[in-house]
Amino acid sequence: MRKSRIYVCELKRHRKVEAPLCAVCPRLEKCRSFRAWYRVHKGDYVDFVVDIVKKFPEKYQMEVSFMAEKQHFVQIVDTATGAIERVTTLSEIQALTIEEKLALSRGKSLFIVSHRIEPIVKVELKRHVIKEPMQFKDAEAPKEPAPIEEVTPDPVKPAKPRTRKK
Repeated sequence: MRKSRIYVCELKRHRKVEAPLCAVCPRLEKCRSFRAWYRVHKGDYVDFVVDIVKKFPEKYQMEVSFMAEKQHFVQIVDTATGAIERVTTLSEIQALTIEEKLALSRGKSLFIVSHRIEPIVKVELKRHVIKEPMQFKDAEAPKEPAPIEEVTPDPVKPAKPRTRKK
C-alpha cells in the first residue's frame, strides 16, 4: 500500500499547496513541495493560470520561468529524426528487463542528463507607469462638519457596598 503524500507550503503561510496560492508565490521556482505537487497536478495548474489571465487580461499577465530539477535522467532521442522522445529517470531504466532495454535502444540514442528544466507559468499583476498626478474626489471638496448635538448622560445609580457573611 502506497502512502499518500501531504503537500505543505514551505513558507508556512498556507497549509496546502494549491494553484491559486502557488501561482503568485515569489519562491515558485525553488519550492520543493511545489515540484512534487506540480508533477501530479500539472494540467490543473496550467488551466487555472490560463483561465485567470483570460478573465482579467487588463490586470494580469503570464510570466514563464524555468524550474530546474537536479537528478540523474535518461534522455531518449530518436536517431532518425533527432527528436527527443521522452525523458525518464535512471532508476526507471534500470528496473526494465534486458529485452525491454534492447527494444528501447533500437534506433534510439540514450543520454544521461543531470538536470531537467521545466517551464512553469506564473501570474503577475501588470505594471503601469503613472503619467499624470492622481486626484481623488474626496480630497477636492471638503465636507461641512455636522452640527454638534448635546447629549445628556443618564444618571448613574451608586453601587451598594457588599457585606461579608460570617
